Amino acid sequence: MPACRAVCFDLDGTLLDSLVSHYRVYRKVFAELGLALEEGAYADRYSPNWYIFYERMGLARDRWDEADQLWLRHYENEAPHARPGADDVLAAIQASGRRLGLVTSGDRSRVERDIRRAGWEETFDVVVCGGDVEERKPLPGPLLHALLALRIEPAASLYVGDTVEDIAMGKAAGTRTAGVLGGFSGREALEAASPDHLVTSLRELVPLVG
Repeated sequence: MPACRAVCFDLDGTLLDSLVSHYRVYRKVFAELGLALEEGAYADRYSPNWYIFYERMGLARDRWDEADQLWLRHYENEAPHARPGADDVLAAIQASGRRLGLVTSGDRSRVERDIRRAGWEETFDVVVCGGDVEERKPLPGPLLHALLALRIEPAASLYVGDTVEDIAMGKAAGTRTAGVLGGFSGREALEAASPDHLVTSLRELVPLVG
């Protein structure tokens, strides 16, 4: 990808193997709020924009703030590891001279804790978290905000994520897109989203961005 000057990543399910952790946390949160969450419903209703997820679960809007606080509290007991190949692809991008961004829906305090745990404190040139801009995935605002900070045009950028919302955000922002299987969206859904690249492992991205 000689024309690519920047690569931005999603965090959860893409760089972090956090699918099980998030399911465990959401089950606890909804249980405290009087709602049951089964694995099948989680797969069908999940969105990285958790307010969309709350709506799909039928959670009353006046309890969303409570759910947010419960989520952060329960997540403190979780420590998801980096997905295989994450360090390899990040190192390859840095070695290539391309800019690196992280664009995630996660709360900044939680995201920064996960970044420190993974040893990525000095890795990203820009980190955009949920709430940093008004728009949320799948709208393009968060990704465009990151690219503006990097001073890189969308057409010269790649966004890597594991959900259909990630691919939709990249397309809406005007970047190339790469979908990584094994995260929050299944193969069929990611294929239907038509990313420019679809990989089973982050290591498959190394030849593209190295």
